[in-house]
Amino acid sequence: MREQQTHKEGQNAGEQNAGGQSSERPRTRTARHDIIARIKSLYAFLIFCGLGVTASFVWIIAISPTVRHNAAVMESGIYRFSDIEAHRGTIFSREGEPLAISSLRYDILLDFGSQGIIEADTAAYFKHTDALSRLLAAHFSKADAEENGYKYISEAEYRKMFAKEWNRKEKKRRAYKILPRTITIDEWNMMKRNYPIFNGNIGYVYKTQAGDKRLYPSGDIARQTIGRYDTIVVDGKKVPGTGLEGLFNDHLAGRNGCSKEQWIAHGFWTRVADKKNRPVENGANIITTIDAGLQRMAHARLDTMLRRQNGSFGVAMVMEVKSGNMLCIVSLGSGAERGTTYSERVNNHALSTAISPGSTMKLASAMALLEIGGYDLYTTVNTEHSRPNHPVKIGAAKIEDSHDAAGKDSDGNVTLKDGFAHSSNVYFAKAIYERFKDNPKEYTDFLAKLRFNDYIGLEAYGERKGKLPMADTPEWNKRGSTSSRLPRMAYGYELDVPPIHMLTFYNGVANEGRMVAPRFVDRIERDGEVVEYTPVVTLIDKMCSNKTLALLDSCLAAAAERSDRYFRDLAVPFGCKTGTAQMWSTFVSESRIDKAQMRDGINGKQDNYYYGSMICTMPQENPKYTIMVAVCKQATPSHPTYFGIDLAGPVAADIMEYIYANDPTLHATIDKAAEPYAPESIKDGKTNHVATIGKLAHKIDDSSEGESWSRVVVEEQEVKISGLKIESGKVPDVRGMGLSDALYILEQAGLKVSHRGSGRVKSQSLAPGRGISENMKIELLLER
Repeated sequence: MREQQTHKEGQNAGEQNAGGQSSERPRTRTARHDIIARIKSLYAFLIFCGLGVTASFVWIIAISPTVRHNAAVMESGIYRFSDIEAHRGTIFSREGEPLAISSLRYDILLDFGSQGIIEADTAAYFKHTDALSRLLAAHFSKADAEENGYKYISEAEYRKMFAKEWNRKEKKRRAYKILPRTITIDEWNMMKRNYPIFNGNIGYVYKTQAGDKRLYPSGDIARQTIGRYDTIVVDGKKVPGTGLEGLFNDHLAGRNGCSKEQWIAHGFWTRVADKKNRPVENGANIITTIDAGLQRMAHARLDTMLRRQNGSFGVAMVMEVKSGNMLCIVSLGSGAERGTTYSERVNNHALSTAISPGSTMKLASAMALLEIGGYDLYTTVNTEHSRPNHPVKIGAAKIEDSHDAAGKDSDGNVTLKDGFAHSSNVYFAKAIYERFKDNPKEYTDFLAKLRFNDYIGLEAYGERKGKLPMADTPEWNKRGSTSSRLPRMAYGYELDVPPIHMLTFYNGVANEGRMVAPRFVDRIERDGEVVEYTPVVTLIDKMCSNKTLALLDSCLAAAAERSDRYFRDLAVPFGCKTGTAQMWSTFVSESRIDKAQMRDGINGKQDNYYYGSMICTMPQENPKYTIMVAVCKQATPSHPTYFGIDLAGPVAADIMEYIYANDPTLHATIDKAAEPYAPESIKDGKTNHVATIGKLAHKIDDSSEGESWSRVVVEEQEVKISGLKIESGKVPDVRGMGLSDALYILEQAGLKVSHRGSGRVKSQSLAPGRGISENMKIELLLER
């Protein structure tokens, strides 16, 4: 066939060539050709449209900022990411009592645009909201508003608010917090049961929002140590700024979670799954060294003393000798009117108020004299019978004692031990001046090694650095000279240190010369497991020689013997030193009088401010605790007392009594008897009671056979117990019993009992076994 087609094409070509021109005639355009052309045009148009649509998609998705913005707005209107607040950790006392805790609280959002309210009948709506207004105004009362610090909302104001929302157009109705403060789960459960609308009587129209509220169960107790929460603004956010709340915020705060939420109705969102969701990590717990019971007791005793003495501020602290654990640290400052209100929130005077320590500094002076001064306990100094209004000139200073330490019949010479016990200013001023006047740098360098011009490791807690003038600096001669500074420095003037520094110094002496930093936190825990322990920080390995420490211990014991009028009932020996210093510096106070005095300048005699303190170590041998109490006050005609023993002594005595009562290791032990002791006789009575006492004997024969009451016979270290039956309706036999058991049995039987004598029942007026009639009386005769 291909050959025939080729032959035909050749023939046609030949015919065309033979004639010299084409013989092909014009082709006729058929319907088929039109259809094909139109299809091609349609294809081209569709391809062009597809390219346009594709380009538009590319523009919309990848290029157009407007479209991206609108898409983001739409996405955010449907979905959002919300933080899940972490539960803040708890701060505990050493025995597990919460000092600062986060409690779950609820905000209630009432959605006035919800379907339930929109479809509610007008009369029913106002009936329910009127009742709700009355209940809310009663629950969130004026007293509650004052206690919790929010503005009180009256019943009329609630009604006005509900009416205003009802009169809005449906699209403008809002969902907002209806309650004036957050509420507890118990409050919310009560409202859901008893309050209209909240109980669902017009549908589910509210939403609860949970959150933490920081609570301090013990109120003002230990607040300076615990610190304050949400007090400082950092990068526009409130963060804890003081005390443990601030220092350990990273541990306490935990880590917030994150959750994607989808909008489901006006004012309501629900969580949805998303790879960006992050679980919440709750905060860790801080276990402090604070003994809550001791802290509470010391707070109360110090508060009482400040009120009684019209004081300006006071501190009370207890430190464990070996560990440096602060078992209690109280810092109370006066309110606007002295003698009325005292609070921990005024200032942390224990750490941040630097003050002249007074006579408690004599322990450091005694250490210098014994360690580098060549003194011993019996080195004498002539105090020249100094007493009030009989000063002794030492160098350029005139110094007097509160009483004649030597005694009027002596030659005026006093030993170091007696000078310490009598707290003689003249003794230490003379001794220090005579020994170090040619080289005062030796003395100030010794004090500097004891960190009196440095921190003791509590800078983060707001500790103020000690201020000690050094003899080799230009400052030394700015206010006087060696002849005036050195004698006064010997008994606690010319330098300023915070109270906790003196406590730490005394604790170092009690701790065999090892000074450790005060310690407030024992450990950090998460879910019951220890995350981190707080180490004991050693500030000075050895403050002085063991020989000097032993001599200082004798000085402290001697001072305690002279300061015993407030400690006579204390069953354990102790060492101590009192101090009284006239105030020369200013301090933080809310007191109206103190502020006026400090505005004029507290500069000594005309203002009569005194700082009375006492530092004790107990027990006297192998001390376990160091206690310090200090009170600052203005001596006035109505409140003239200012000596440290009278201001701080009673509070220190109460603290030491509490420690003794609660620490069994301080109590004397009783050796067990070589042989068991059996009582000569045992009263008849309850079987379990007499059996317990009978076990003290060598042998016990218990044949009570399950009876509740028994008779007891004691024969030569053998106790025999036999059961005693009590028959209903018959007079019981109570002979041999004590009065309480006899009264119980007879009155239970229906008898009216009278008795004479004391001891055990010897006889009874009605014979045992006799029938009992109504209003029958019985008389008992008791003998020892």
